[in-house]
Amino acid sequence: MAVGRFFRNIWRKIIARGRDFLSRRPHRSLYLTPPSKSRRSLRIRKYFAFAGEVWNLIWKNKRLFIKFILLYSLLSAIIVGLMSQANFAALRDSLNESTNLGFFNKFLTLFSNAMSSGSATTDAGQQVLAGLLFLYGWLALIWLLRHIVAGEGAKLKLRDGIYSSGSPVLATFAILVVILVQLLPFALVLLAYASVTSVGWINTGIQIENMAAWCAVAVAAVMTLYWICSSFIALIIVTLPGMYPFRALRAAGDLVIGRRLKLVLRLLFMVLPIALMWLVGLVPAILIDGWLSLTWQPLVPIVVLILTTLTILWCAAYIYLLYRKIVDDPAPPVGRDKKPKKSKKGKK
Repeated sequence: MAVGRFFRNIWRKIIARGRDFLSRRPHRSLYLTPPSKSRRSLRIRKYFAFAGEVWNLIWKNKRLFIKFILLYSLLSAIIVGLMSQANFAALRDSLNESTNLGFFNKFLTLFSNAMSSGSATTDAGQQVLAGLLFLYGWLALIWLLRHIVAGEGAKLKLRDGIYSSGSPVLATFAILVVILVQLLPFALVLLAYASVTSVGWINTGIQIENMAAWCAVAVAAVMTLYWICSSFIALIIVTLPGMYPFRALRAAGDLVIGRRLKLVLRLLFMVLPIALMWLVGLVPAILIDGWLSLTWQPLVPIVVLILTTLTILWCAAYIYLLYRKIVDDPAPPVGRDKKPKKSKKGKK
Protein backbone atom coordinates (compact mmCIF):
# COMPACT_ATOMS: atom_id res chain seq x y z
CA MET A 1 0.00 0.00 0.00
CA ALA A 2 2.85 2.39 0.79
CA VAL A 3 4.53 1.65 -2.55
CA GLY A 4 1.24 2.14 -4.39
CA ARG A 5 0.62 5.43 -2.56
CA PHE A 6 4.13 6.60 -3.50
CA PHE A 7 3.62 5.97 -7.23
CA ARG A 8 0.09 7.46 -7.13
CA ASN A 9 1.51 10.68 -5.68
CA ILE A 10 4.10 10.78 -8.46
CA TRP A 11 1.38 10.26 -11.07
CA ARG A 12 -0.78 12.99 -9.54
CA LYS A 13 2.14 15.42 -9.67
CA ILE A 14 2.74 14.56 -13.32
CA ILE A 15 -0.94 15.12 -14.12
CA ALA A 16 -0.93 18.43 -12.22
CA ARG A 17 2.17 19.63 -14.04
CA GLY A 18 0.63 18.62 -17.37
CA ARG A 19 -2.58 20.53 -16.64
CA ASP A 20 -0.58 23.56 -15.56
CA PHE A 21 1.42 23.41 -18.79
CA LEU A 22 -1.74 23.10 -20.89
CA SER A 23 -3.22 26.15 -19.16
CA ARG A 24 -0.06 28.18 -19.88
CA ARG A 25 0.68 26.86 -23.39
CA PRO A 26 -2.65 26.25 -25.13
CA HIS A 27 -1.23 26.00 -28.66
CA ARG A 28 -0.31 22.54 -29.89
CA SER A 29 2.12 21.51 -32.60
CA LEU A 30 0.59 20.12 -35.83
CA TYR A 31 -2.86 21.32 -34.74
CA LEU A 32 -4.56 24.40 -36.11
CA THR A 33 -5.45 26.91 -33.42
CA PRO A 34 -8.66 28.84 -34.19
CA PRO A 35 -8.03 32.50 -35.09
CA SER A 36 -10.23 33.62 -32.20
CA LYS A 37 -7.87 31.89 -29.77
CA SER A 38 -4.54 32.61 -31.44
CA ARG A 39 -4.74 36.39 -31.24
CA ARG A 40 -2.96 37.78 -28.19
CA SER A 41 -2.69 41.50 -27.77
CA LEU A 42 0.58 43.40 -27.42
CA ARG A 43 0.09 47.05 -26.60
CA ILE A 44 3.18 48.64 -28.10
CA ARG A 45 3.85 51.64 -30.30
CA LYS A 46 4.71 51.30 -33.97
CA TYR A 47 8.20 50.44 -35.11
CA PHE A 48 9.75 53.87 -35.59
CA ALA A 49 7.89 55.32 -32.60
CA PHE A 50 9.16 52.51 -30.36
CA ALA A 51 12.71 53.00 -31.66
CA GLY A 52 12.34 56.70 -30.85
CA GLU A 53 11.22 55.77 -27.33
CA VAL A 54 14.37 53.68 -26.89
CA TRP A 55 16.51 56.53 -28.17
CA ASN A 56 14.81 59.02 -25.83
CA LEU A 57 15.55 56.75 -22.88
CA ILE A 58 19.23 56.62 -23.83
CA TRP A 59 19.42 60.37 -24.53
CA LYS A 60 17.81 61.39 -21.23
CA ASN A 61 20.48 59.40 -19.37
CA LYS A 62 23.33 60.21 -21.78
CA ARG A 63 25.81 61.14 -19.05
CA LEU A 64 25.45 57.75 -17.39
CA PHE A 65 25.65 55.84 -20.65
CA ILE A 66 28.60 57.89 -21.97
CA LYS A 67 30.53 56.87 -18.86
CA PHE A 68 29.60 53.24 -19.54
CA ILE A 69 30.71 53.51 -23.19
CA LEU A 70 34.07 54.99 -22.24
CA LEU A 71 34.72 52.47 -19.46
CA TYR A 72 33.63 49.44 -21.50
CA SER A 73 35.64 50.59 -24.53
CA LEU A 74 38.74 51.14 -22.41
CA LEU A 75 38.48 47.73 -20.72
CA SER A 76 37.82 46.07 -24.08
CA ALA A 77 40.87 47.74 -25.60
CA ILE A 78 43.03 46.61 -22.68
CA ILE A 79 41.70 43.05 -22.36
CA VAL A 80 40.75 42.15 -25.93
CA GLY A 81 42.76 44.62 -27.98
CA LEU A 82 42.00 46.71 -31.04
CA MET A 83 41.72 45.71 -34.65
CA SER A 84 45.13 45.65 -36.34
CA GLN A 85 45.74 48.98 -38.05
CA ALA A 86 48.73 47.54 -39.92
CA ASN A 87 46.60 44.82 -41.54
CA PHE A 88 43.89 47.33 -42.44
CA ALA A 89 46.46 49.71 -43.96
CA ALA A 90 48.04 46.86 -45.95
CA LEU A 91 44.62 45.87 -47.33
CA ARG A 92 43.86 49.51 -48.18
CA ASP A 93 47.15 49.97 -50.03
CA SER A 94 46.74 46.72 -51.96
CA LEU A 95 43.24 47.72 -53.03
CA ASN A 96 44.47 51.14 -54.11
CA GLU A 97 47.14 49.54 -56.28
CA SER A 98 44.60 47.27 -57.94
CA THR A 99 43.13 48.64 -61.18
CA ASN A 100 40.42 46.02 -61.67
CA LEU A 101 38.27 47.15 -58.77
CA GLY A 102 36.13 50.27 -58.76
CA PHE A 103 35.77 52.74 -55.91
CA PHE A 104 32.56 51.16 -54.64
CA ASN A 105 34.03 47.63 -54.57
CA LYS A 106 37.17 48.85 -52.77
CA PHE A 107 35.13 50.72 -50.21
CA LEU A 108 32.77 47.77 -49.67
CA THR A 109 35.76 45.46 -49.10
CA LEU A 110 37.27 47.83 -46.54
CA PHE A 111 33.91 48.26 -44.80
CA SER A 112 33.26 44.51 -44.51
CA ASN A 113 36.84 43.91 -43.34
CA ALA A 114 36.54 46.56 -40.63
CA MET A 115 33.28 45.05 -39.36
CA SER A 116 34.49 41.44 -39.35
CA SER A 117 38.13 41.78 -38.25
CA GLY A 118 37.51 42.36 -34.54
CA SER A 119 40.47 42.35 -32.19
CA ALA A 120 44.06 41.63 -33.10
CA THR A 121 44.44 38.75 -30.65
CA THR A 122 43.19 35.17 -30.82
CA ASP A 123 44.45 33.97 -27.45
CA ALA A 124 42.01 31.61 -25.68
CA GLY A 125 42.49 33.26 -22.30
CA GLN A 126 41.73 36.69 -23.70
CA GLN A 127 38.65 35.33 -25.44
CA VAL A 128 37.38 34.04 -22.07
CA LEU A 129 38.05 37.45 -20.52
CA ALA A 130 36.22 39.10 -23.43
CA GLY A 131 33.20 36.86 -22.78
CA LEU A 132 33.21 37.74 -19.08
CA LEU A 133 33.50 41.42 -19.94
CA PHE A 134 30.47 41.14 -22.21
CA LEU A 135 28.50 39.34 -19.49
CA TYR A 136 29.25 41.93 -16.83
CA GLY A 137 28.62 44.78 -19.27
CA TRP A 138 25.25 43.31 -20.22
CA LEU A 139 24.26 42.78 -16.57
CA ALA A 140 25.33 46.31 -15.64
CA LEU A 141 23.23 47.75 -18.46
CA ILE A 142 20.14 45.75 -17.52
CA TRP A 143 20.54 46.77 -13.85
CA LEU A 144 20.81 50.44 -14.82
CA LEU A 145 17.88 50.23 -17.24
CA ARG A 146 15.66 48.55 -14.65
CA HIS A 147 16.27 51.33 -12.14
CA ILE A 148 15.91 54.05 -14.78
CA VAL A 149 12.50 52.74 -15.86
CA ALA A 150 11.53 52.53 -12.17
CA GLY A 151 12.15 56.29 -11.87
CA GLU A 152 15.49 56.20 -10.06
CA GLY A 153 17.64 57.50 -12.91
CA ALA A 154 18.41 60.87 -11.31
CA LYS A 155 20.41 59.39 -8.43
CA LEU A 156 22.02 56.45 -10.27
CA LYS A 157 25.76 56.10 -10.60
CA LEU A 158 27.71 53.81 -12.87
CA ARG A 159 29.58 52.22 -9.99
CA ASP A 160 26.25 51.10 -8.48
CA GLY A 161 25.48 49.11 -11.60
CA ILE A 162 28.98 47.65 -11.79
CA TYR A 163 29.13 46.51 -8.16
CA SER A 164 25.49 45.42 -7.76
CA SER A 165 24.70 43.63 -11.04
CA GLY A 166 27.15 40.72 -11.10
CA SER A 167 25.24 38.17 -9.03
CA PRO A 168 23.30 36.46 -11.89
CA VAL A 169 26.37 35.99 -14.09
CA LEU A 170 26.20 32.16 -14.00
CA ALA A 171 22.46 32.15 -14.71
CA THR A 172 22.98 34.54 -17.65
CA PHE A 173 25.79 32.33 -18.93
CA ALA A 174 23.41 29.34 -18.82
CA ILE A 175 20.87 31.27 -20.95
CA LEU A 176 23.61 32.13 -23.45
CA VAL A 177 24.53 28.44 -23.67
CA VAL A 178 20.88 27.64 -24.44
CA ILE A 179 20.90 30.29 -27.18
CA LEU A 180 24.03 28.71 -28.69
CA VAL A 181 22.31 25.32 -28.69
CA GLN A 182 19.28 26.87 -30.40
CA LEU A 183 21.56 28.32 -33.07
CA LEU A 184 22.94 24.88 -33.98
CA PRO A 185 20.28 24.10 -36.68
CA PHE A 186 21.08 27.35 -38.49
CA ALA A 187 24.80 26.60 -38.21
CA LEU A 188 24.21 23.15 -39.72
CA VAL A 189 22.33 24.74 -42.64
CA LEU A 190 25.24 27.10 -43.27
CA LEU A 191 27.67 24.18 -43.05
CA ALA A 192 25.62 22.19 -45.55
CA TYR A 193 25.53 25.17 -47.93
CA ALA A 194 29.30 25.62 -47.67
CA SER A 195 29.82 21.90 -48.29
CA VAL A 196 27.67 21.67 -51.41
CA THR A 197 29.22 24.90 -52.75
CA SER A 198 32.79 23.67 -52.24
CA VAL A 199 32.20 20.44 -54.19
CA GLY A 200 30.57 22.31 -57.08
CA TRP A 201 26.99 21.13 -56.71
CA ILE A 202 25.87 24.75 -56.41
CA ASN A 203 27.50 27.39 -58.58
CA THR A 204 28.31 30.71 -56.97
CA GLY A 205 26.97 33.94 -58.41
CA ILE A 206 23.50 34.75 -59.65
CA GLN A 207 22.31 31.26 -60.50
CA ILE A 208 18.90 29.73 -59.92
CA GLU A 209 20.24 26.99 -57.63
CA ASN A 210 22.30 29.50 -55.63
CA MET A 211 19.25 31.75 -55.20
CA ALA A 212 17.19 28.76 -54.04
CA ALA A 213 19.89 27.82 -51.55
CA TRP A 214 20.00 31.35 -50.16
CA CYS A 215 16.20 31.32 -49.83
CA ALA A 216 16.53 28.13 -47.77
CA VAL A 217 19.19 29.77 -45.60
CA ALA A 218 16.93 32.81 -45.09
CA VAL A 219 14.01 30.58 -44.08
CA ALA A 220 16.26 28.73 -41.61
CA ALA A 221 17.42 32.06 -40.16
CA VAL A 222 13.86 33.32 -39.66
CA MET A 223 12.77 30.03 -38.08
CA THR A 224 15.78 30.11 -35.74
CA LEU A 225 14.96 33.67 -34.71
CA TYR A 226 11.34 32.59 -34.21
CA TRP A 227 12.61 29.88 -31.85
CA ILE A 228 15.09 31.90 -29.82
CA CYS A 229 13.04 35.11 -29.41
CA SER A 230 11.87 33.88 -26.00
CA SER A 231 15.48 33.29 -24.98
CA PHE A 232 16.25 36.98 -25.57
CA ILE A 233 13.44 37.85 -23.15
CA ALA A 234 14.85 35.26 -20.73
CA LEU A 235 18.13 37.22 -20.70
CA ILE A 236 16.18 40.01 -19.00
CA ILE A 237 14.08 37.83 -16.69
CA VAL A 238 17.10 35.90 -15.39
CA THR A 239 18.53 39.11 -13.89
CA LEU A 240 15.67 39.29 -11.39
CA PRO A 241 16.71 38.46 -7.78
CA GLY A 242 16.41 34.75 -6.97
CA MET A 243 15.61 33.72 -10.57
CA TYR A 244 16.96 30.45 -11.97
CA PRO A 245 17.83 30.08 -15.68
CA PHE A 246 15.33 27.38 -16.65
CA ARG A 247 12.60 29.07 -14.65
CA ALA A 248 13.40 32.24 -16.59
CA LEU A 249 13.11 30.33 -19.86
CA ARG A 250 9.72 28.97 -18.81
CA ALA A 251 8.48 32.44 -17.79
CA ALA A 252 9.73 33.92 -21.06
CA GLY A 253 7.95 31.21 -23.04
CA ASP A 254 4.72 31.99 -21.19
CA LEU A 255 5.09 35.69 -22.01
CA VAL A 256 5.77 35.31 -25.73
CA ILE A 257 3.24 32.57 -26.49
CA GLY A 258 0.88 33.90 -29.15
CA ARG A 259 3.20 36.88 -29.78
CA ARG A 260 6.27 35.26 -31.34
CA LEU A 261 5.71 36.64 -34.83
CA LYS A 262 5.33 40.17 -33.48
CA LEU A 263 8.52 39.77 -31.46
CA VAL A 264 10.43 38.39 -34.46
CA LEU A 265 9.44 41.44 -36.51
CA ARG A 266 10.49 43.74 -33.66
CA LEU A 267 13.86 42.00 -33.31
CA LEU A 268 14.44 42.22 -37.06
CA PHE A 269 13.65 45.93 -36.95
CA MET A 270 16.19 46.34 -34.14
CA VAL A 271 18.93 45.69 -36.70
CA LEU A 272 17.95 48.69 -38.88
CA PRO A 273 19.13 51.44 -36.49
CA ILE A 274 22.30 49.43 -35.85
CA ALA A 275 23.05 49.30 -39.58
CA LEU A 276 22.41 53.04 -39.93
CA MET A 277 24.66 53.75 -36.93
CA TRP A 278 27.52 51.71 -38.44
CA LEU A 279 27.11 53.44 -41.79
CA VAL A 280 27.10 56.93 -40.26
CA GLY A 281 30.06 56.19 -37.98
CA LEU A 282 32.29 53.91 -40.04
CA VAL A 283 31.97 55.40 -43.54
CA PRO A 284 33.55 58.78 -42.64
CA ALA A 285 36.31 57.02 -40.67
CA ILE A 286 37.26 54.86 -43.68
CA LEU A 287 37.18 57.88 -46.01
CA ILE A 288 39.39 59.95 -43.68
CA ASP A 289 41.77 57.00 -43.23
CA GLY A 290 42.13 56.62 -47.00
CA TRP A 291 42.49 60.36 -47.57
CA LEU A 292 45.24 60.79 -44.95
CA SER A 293 46.83 57.34 -45.64
CA LEU A 294 47.20 56.61 -41.95
CA THR A 295 49.74 53.94 -41.06
CA TRP A 296 49.94 53.57 -37.28
CA GLN A 297 47.16 55.90 -36.13
CA PRO A 298 44.25 53.54 -35.24
CA LEU A 299 41.34 55.70 -36.35
CA VAL A 300 39.20 52.94 -37.85
CA PRO A 301 39.89 50.44 -34.98
CA ILE A 302 38.83 53.02 -32.36
CA VAL A 303 35.64 53.82 -34.28
CA VAL A 304 34.87 50.09 -34.61
CA LEU A 305 35.37 49.62 -30.86
CA ILE A 306 33.05 52.51 -29.97
CA LEU A 307 30.40 51.34 -32.45
CA THR A 308 30.53 47.83 -30.97
CA THR A 309 29.89 49.25 -27.49
CA LEU A 310 27.04 51.39 -28.82
CA THR A 311 25.53 48.29 -30.44
CA ILE A 312 25.54 46.46 -27.09
CA LEU A 313 23.91 49.49 -25.42
CA TRP A 314 21.22 49.78 -28.09
CA CYS A 315 20.37 46.06 -28.02
CA ALA A 316 20.12 46.03 -24.22
CA ALA A 317 17.84 49.09 -24.11
CA TYR A 318 15.69 47.85 -27.00
CA ILE A 319 15.18 44.34 -25.62
CA TYR A 320 14.55 45.60 -22.09
CA LEU A 321 11.84 48.06 -23.19
CA LEU A 322 10.32 45.33 -25.36
CA TYR A 323 10.23 43.08 -22.30
CA ARG A 324 8.54 45.84 -20.28
CA LYS A 325 5.85 46.25 -22.94
CA ILE A 326 5.15 42.51 -22.84
CA VAL A 327 4.94 42.46 -19.03
CA ASP A 328 2.68 45.52 -18.94
CA ASP A 329 0.12 43.77 -21.18
CA PRO A 330 -1.34 40.95 -19.03
CA ALA A 331 -3.38 39.40 -21.81
CA PRO A 332 -4.24 35.70 -21.41
CA PRO A 333 -2.48 33.25 -23.74
CA VAL A 334 -5.78 32.22 -25.34
CA GLY A 335 -8.54 34.42 -26.60
CA ARG A 336 -12.11 33.58 -25.77
CA ASP A 337 -14.36 32.07 -28.33
CA LYS A 338 -16.88 34.51 -29.62
CA LYS A 339 -20.31 33.11 -29.15
CA PRO A 340 -22.51 33.48 -32.19
CA LYS A 341 -25.33 35.95 -31.75
CA LYS A 342 -28.73 34.41 -31.57
CA SER A 343 -31.14 35.76 -34.10
CA LYS A 344 -34.28 37.22 -32.58
CA LYS A 345 -37.33 35.91 -34.30
CA GLY A 346 -40.76 37.23 -33.67
CA LYS A 347 -43.22 34.93 -32.01
CA LYS A 348 -46.15 33.79 -33.99
